[in-house]
Amino acid sequence: MSLTSALGAAMSGLNVSQSGIDITARNIANVGTPGYTRKVAQQTNLLAGGEGIGVRREAAQRQIDEFLQQQLRTASAGAAALNIKSSMLSRVDTMFGTPNSNSSIAGAISSLATMLQELANNPESDAARQSLLNEASNLAAKMNRMSDTIQNMRLEAERNIAAGVEQANALLQTIAQVNNQISQRQAGSMSVGDLQDKRDMAIDELSRLMDVKVVNRDDGTVTIFTSGGQLLLDRTPVQLTFDERTQIDATSTYENGGMGTIRLVSGSNNIDLIAAGAIRSGTLAGYVEMRDKVLPQAQAQLDELAAQLALSLSEETVASVAAVDGAAAGFQIDTASMLPGNTISLTYSVGGVRQNVTIVRVDDPSVLPLSNNVTANPNDVVIGLNFNQPMAGIIADLQAALPPEVVVSNPSGSVLRFLDDGAADTSDIESLSAAVTPAALADGSTGMALFVDGLNGKIFSNSLDVPPQKAGFASRIQINPAIRADDTLLVSYGAGVPLGDSTRPLDLLARLTSNARTYMPSTGIGGSASPFNGSVDEFARRLVSFQSAQAANAERDAAAQQVVSSSLQDRFDAQTGVNIDDEMSNLLLLQNAYSANARVISTIQDLFNVLMSIGR
Repeated sequence: MSLTSALGAAMSGLNVSQSGIDITARNIANVGTPGYTRKVAQQTNLLAGGEGIGVRREAAQRQIDEFLQQQLRTASAGAAALNIKSSMLSRVDTMFGTPNSNSSIAGAISSLATMLQELANNPESDAARQSLLNEASNLAAKMNRMSDTIQNMRLEAERNIAAGVEQANALLQTIAQVNNQISQRQAGSMSVGDLQDKRDMAIDELSRLMDVKVVNRDDGTVTIFTSGGQLLLDRTPVQLTFDERTQIDATSTYENGGMGTIRLVSGSNNIDLIAAGAIRSGTLAGYVEMRDKVLPQAQAQLDELAAQLALSLSEETVASVAAVDGAAAGFQIDTASMLPGNTISLTYSVGGVRQNVTIVRVDDPSVLPLSNNVTANPNDVVIGLNFNQPMAGIIADLQAALPPEVVVSNPSGSVLRFLDDGAADTSDIESLSAAVTPAALADGSTGMALFVDGLNGKIFSNSLDVPPQKAGFASRIQINPAIRADDTLLVSYGAGVPLGDSTRPLDLLARLTSNARTYMPSTGIGGSASPFNGSVDEFARRLVSFQSAQAANAERDAAAQQVVSSSLQDRFDAQTGVNIDDEMSNLLLLQNAYSANARVISTIQDLFNVLMSIGR
């Protein structure tokens, strides 16, 4: 090797050392910079004609474990969704109250029961009657506020989804722009590490909004998909849209179009990402779950409590009377007092097989046919019957829904008669009764419509007509204005009943705290095969315990997922972050290399001086 070649090699070594010192200095300077990853100097042997002539500096690179990075993004998305759920469920739990608290919804039911007991002890007392009305009014107002809070939380989730979609679009645009810059610089063999950091920060933020998969391409760009496989970004990003709703109520659901949905628009493609199940994690998924599942369930629980409270105090059982027609025998019942949603319970046997049937009055035929799950009874067959038609049509519809061995007729007026076929041991009508919700407050029955649907005093009968009366009933439940105008009705349930009679208050107390009712499994309390059965007071306590457990479980899940996410973050930082000790050690090596190359250059200069002095 000539001195000139040696000088070139030393100069290239000096340049590489300078580059290494520059990279190390930038690593140290960015030790606390969010998203910054350690850059490593790259060098290769410089060849000319197959012979080494020095060293060549390559673009600085990052050292990233892509599998670990994807795991971290997946864990972060899961943590973001669970944090949303935990936070919002904590608020719901606070609203329902603690199981033993007087301020909880269960405590409000218990306070109403206490006032009923005090009224029963002293039915003539004006103060006792007013205290009962005040407690009932407070209970109704509490349900109204709780329902409003739930719907406001759903609207909050709707707004946050809209904001998240807007943010996701901005992030996709940023990623696409950085993608182009990386592609251009990589084609020119220039460093792209800092741009990759910038892109990764945007992808990390996007992954906290929605779970994504990232695929690296040979030109340095990335392609991004949802975890469900929908393309979000290739060369250009797609457009995400969200048709935000500004007003919602308990009847607003994603299924009926009452809530906004996230759509992916790319060319002629228009995909509903929520319907496709493409968003499975991240804050968007968390808000969607709260808006469409968790909070509607809490509303359904509150509506069920309000409905059963109103029905338990007002519902009366109408007994049937025996009926015969020749050899045929059975029962008949007057349906004149039935309101939409009221039911007839029929039990018959054919060929020794018993069948329970629940006939539900509807006035809107568009809701027919009804499914068997509109009642809480898992062992009945439901027949929805349009009463908004002539009696001949009612009879025809009933006969078509029942077996021929059960003969339906209309002997007079609004009376329905159910008879067997008159053949021995073929069929038998075992029982017939109706559950009605009378509007009269002093008709001799001890029950009463203490709570009604809205300020106009509409009787709550659990109508299934559109919209179903139970949907959002907790937001509308009110004290019956007729009782507020005349509180003696709390005691006097018929003509001649003195104010000192405690029969009605005691009956209302038993209906509230002792009489068992069956509750809809869709509330999450009890199962479809074994629905919860108990008093209204017991159901209220079960709701409070359910929400408390939900909040506690969500908090545990969020904490556990955060541990996983933090552990992966620590591992990722350990691999990609800047370690000052390592950088200082590397700096010493670079300093020594720089000094050695400088010494080589100095030595070559001395040798050139010797050569130049020869012959002088």
